Amino acid sequence: MGMKIFSVFFFALLFLASPFLQVARCQSEAEADVAEAVEGGDLGIVGEDVQDFGDPNYSSAPEVKTVCVFPKNSAKYLPSQFQAQQELTDINKSTILPTCPCRRAATLLEMDSKNGNKCPKNITEASQIRHGLTLLDADFFNDIKVLEIAKGAKEFNIPIIRTNRKLVASINGGLHNPSPLVFNPEWSKEQSQGKASRFNHPSASGIQRPINEEDIAFMSVLELGELIKKKQITSEELTGIFLKRLRRYNPVLESVVTYTEDLAYQQAKEADKLLSQGVHLGPLHGIPYGLKDIISVPLYKTTWGSTTFKNQVLNIEAWVYKRLKSAGAVLVAKLVTGSLAYDDIWFGGRTRNPWNIEEFSTGSSAGPAACTSAGMIPFAIGSETAGSITYPASRCGVTALRPTFGSVGRTGVMSLSESLDKLGPFCRNAADCAVILDAIRGEDPDDLSSRDIPFGDPFSVDITKLTVGYLDDADMEVVHVLESKGVKVVPFKLNYTVDSVQGILNFTMDVDMLAHFDEWQRSGKDDDYEAQDQWPVELRRARVVSAVDYLQVCFILSNYWLIL
Repeated sequence: MGMKIFSVFFFALLFLASPFLQVARCQSEAEADVAEAVEGGDLGIVGEDVQDFGDPNYSSAPEVKTVCVFPKNSAKYLPSQFQAQQELTDINKSTILPTCPCRRAATLLEMDSKNGNKCPKNITEASQIRHGLTLLDADFFNDIKVLEIAKGAKEFNIPIIRTNRKLVASINGGLHNPSPLVFNPEWSKEQSQGKASRFNHPSASGIQRPINEEDIAFMSVLELGELIKKKQITSEELTGIFLKRLRRYNPVLESVVTYTEDLAYQQAKEADKLLSQGVHLGPLHGIPYGLKDIISVPLYKTTWGSTTFKNQVLNIEAWVYKRLKSAGAVLVAKLVTGSLAYDDIWFGGRTRNPWNIEEFSTGSSAGPAACTSAGMIPFAIGSETAGSITYPASRCGVTALRPTFGSVGRTGVMSLSESLDKLGPFCRNAADCAVILDAIRGEDPDDLSSRDIPFGDPFSVDITKLTVGYLDDADMEVVHVLESKGVKVVPFKLNYTVDSVQGILNFTMDVDMLAHFDEWQRSGKDDDYEAQDQWPVELRRARVVSAVDYLQVCFILSNYWLIL
């Protein structure tokens, strides 16, 4: 009798409470858990540890064994064992949410939007993040990549963003941080005032042609130019010497992408013909050289070092190539760039250091550094955004020059970051670097950032009037050499750390790069990239950088512009 009274009482309570209870059924892959029905604000949440949540952000739910989130007034009460299939009913005639996220430890289930009443799809941490990526039109990544993005954003992006925010976002109105992304009308005046005449190059008169081709290969540009001018050697003969060396050593160094042999002999013959007619174009007349393979030359592949673009032909004549052609130089090869201008790994292998073939050249101007060092070419043109000239030059033991931003036009060159990309020469000595920079510098009409920057005669400078600062960790041997030449050297300290600036630099560089390679990433071609821990990781991480955060980093960079 008592049991009957209890049963009647229990079901009466359920009947009275049913209008206020909202329940959803979630079937776990492993088992179905008993859930309690509750009433919450706009969402109902059921689980072992049930609370009411008015906030529609279900991720704020407590860590319970099983949690189901569903629209209020969208479900009828069901028996607690959930044996029968749930029938969702839109009581308020409002739109039912398409998903029913359920949490079981770290595993979630998603409601089937077609059936509207099941939770057959696993919702992992990755799928939760992907829902957020839909706001960026970036939900095309697979789960592994999504989790990688989240990890990178947490460990790299957010610390930099928070640091920058303290520096530039504490005062409203932009009063102390005017945007660096502006046009200064004075720039046009600077360009017109900067058209300086070329300086006189030092003479290499008296030089004699060596008997041994090996000795010829390691002569300076100025010395080789003198041999051609005095007709001790022809450009065609010199071109043959360097093409032979390129083919001989490339199998070991992996530093050449494309031999431009037909073009080289054509240009060499033209240089010899002009000289026979009494026309001498200057110190680069008839001198062979190589270009980093992000610089386009019509009819030849410009691969950017990447598997994706290894058959790409850009019929664009790069500005720097035009300048060298007009100076009479002879292009003999397109040289290795690390894939998409990163490091020394490319689709054909990995470029090695000629001084120690057990180690690599670093990059991304790997080919220009290695080929110049090995005497495979007299000089080469490389590029730098953040160390791609200085690092390989140091590793391979050659002299290189990373010029001031805007000194050399970049038309026809793969862009990584418009505000940081620079082109410069790899040579055997500083004098050659000055000569080549003088030939390639100037205003490029198709590169608005380029200017005809004055370049004073470096060979007539009184170095005793120079003051050079050095850091605590500088190579003191270099400091002592400068002192012995009469240069005034003074110690100084930076008001920032190199690591902090490098982090900011990488942050902006990655976003700039992604803007140029958006489709490459969206189409999944980043899966074919030669080093998966490089650009693919960095550019996925860049995908979630906001415009506000990017501009704040630009404000910071503007304070360090001179060192970049």
